Amino acid sequence: MQGLIFDVAPIAQRLGLRVFIVGGVVRDLIEGKPVAGEWDLVVMGGMGTGARRLAERLSAAWKWKSPVSFPRFGTYLVSGPHGVVELAQSELRIGSAIRSSDPIIQDAHSRDFTLNALYVELDVEGAGAADGFKVIDPTGLGIDDLNSGILRTPGPPRATLGDDPVRILRAARLCATHGYRTARPITRAARGAAHLLRDVSVERVLAEMNKLLLGSRPSNGLVRLEKWGVFRVLMPEVQAMVGFMQRTPHHFPDLWRHTLRVVDRTSPDLALRWAALLHDCGKPAVRTTDGSVDRYLGHERAGSELAVQLVERLRMGKNLTREVAGLVGLHMVHYTDRWTDRAVRKFIVRSGGLLPKLLDLLEADSRSLRLRADKLHAVGKLRDRVRNMKAAMPSPESPLSGLQIMDILNIGPGPEVGMAKTALVNAVLNGDIPLEAGGAGKFLVSWWKGGGGKLS
Repeated sequence: MQGLIFDVAPIAQRLGLRVFIVGGVVRDLIEGKPVAGEWDLVVMGGMGTGARRLAERLSAAWKWKSPVSFPRFGTYLVSGPHGVVELAQSELRIGSAIRSSDPIIQDAHSRDFTLNALYVELDVEGAGAADGFKVIDPTGLGIDDLNSGILRTPGPPRATLGDDPVRILRAARLCATHGYRTARPITRAARGAAHLLRDVSVERVLAEMNKLLLGSRPSNGLVRLEKWGVFRVLMPEVQAMVGFMQRTPHHFPDLWRHTLRVVDRTSPDLALRWAALLHDCGKPAVRTTDGSVDRYLGHERAGSELAVQLVERLRMGKNLTREVAGLVGLHMVHYTDRWTDRAVRKFIVRSGGLLPKLLDLLEADSRSLRLRADKLHAVGKLRDRVRNMKAAMPSPESPLSGLQIMDILNIGPGPEVGMAKTALVNAVLNGDIPLEAGGAGKFLVSWWKGGGGKLS
C-alpha cells in the first residue's frame, strides 16, 4: 500500500490538486510504526470536485473498485486488495469550529482530535511517504499531544463530538489500542453527547467496538464507555453488569471489574473478546440467594440468549454470532479429576470447532477469580487431557452412507441427510454407538424419532 501512495502525487498534479496525508498514518510515521493499510487523504482544489476526480483516477490506475461516496462527510472511499484510501474534499468537510482563509487550518479544526490533525503533503518527489517528511501541525497542539498521549479536540469538544458522535467511540477505542488518555473536556462532552449515538449506524458502532476489543488493553476503552453512559444507550446487556455485586466465595464482588479482567486476559480474537465481555451478562437476570450466598444457575444459557440479541442488533454476521453465543453458552465447565474419558470426549464433541477458544476463555475466566489457583490447575489439566485424547481419537466418517440414511429413514436428498451424518459421527466419538452399521441404524432411528432431524 505504501508503494501505491507514490502514484497519488503525479496524478493529483495533473489534475491541479494538492494532497495531504492526515490522521493515523501520520501518527505511525512520526512514531516509526509500521504503516497500516488505511490511508486518509485530504484533497484541496478542483472547485469542490477534486476528491471525486482523484478517487476515480486512482481506482482506475490501481484497478480497484469504483469509489464509494459519502456525501454527508464529503468523502470518497477507494478499496482494493492492498488496503483502503479515504479521500476528503477539504472545502466540503463539515463542522469546523472556525472559518479560515487557509483550507488546511479549517480542515484541521474539523478533525476529531489534535493528534489526528497532523498533515504531510504529497508531492511529485514522493516527500511525505519517505524519510525526512515534513509534518504540518495547524493547531499547534497535535505533536505535543501525540508525545504526551493526550486526546484533545481541535475545537470545542461538545461541537466536535456532536458533529459526529462516533468520535465518542473512537476516543475510547484509541485509549484501548494506543494507551492514550482523554482530556477532561472530552469526558464531560462525551457524557453529554452519548445519547446521540442512537442515530449512528450500527455498522459504524460495530467497526469501532471491534477495533476497541482487539486493542492491547480493551479495558482502557470499556471503562470510559461505561463512565460516559454509552452502554446505557447502546448495550443495556453490558450496562446491567455495571455495579452488580455478586456474593460468592470464588468471585470478586464487582461483576463489571471481573468482566474487564477477563477481556484483558484473552487473546485478541474478535469472537473470544466479545464472548469475554458477555460471558456473565446473564447473571443479573437469574440471581437467586441462598442465605448469604448468591446462585446463578443457568446464567450461561441466559447470557447466550442476551448475547444473540446484542450481536444480532449490531449485525455481526451469522458466523460471529454463532461463535459468541456458543462460547457464552458453553463457558460453565466444572472439570475435576473424576471426569472419565467418556466425559472428556463429550466435552470435545459438544465444543466442536469452538474448543480452542473455549479453553482460552476458561483460562482467562479462571485467572480473574479471587480463588484462582485450583481453578487454573483444573483448566490446565483439562487442556492436557483434551490434547492427549484428540491425538488418540479416531477421525471417523459416518458409519452409514447418505444412501443408507435415506433408505433407513425413508427420506429423499436434503439437509436432513447431512444432519444425520453429523449426529452419527458425534455419537461414534462420544462412544454412544459402535462403528458397525447395525448399531448405527438403531441410533439413527431413535435420533430421528426424537426430532433430531428437524430444521430450526
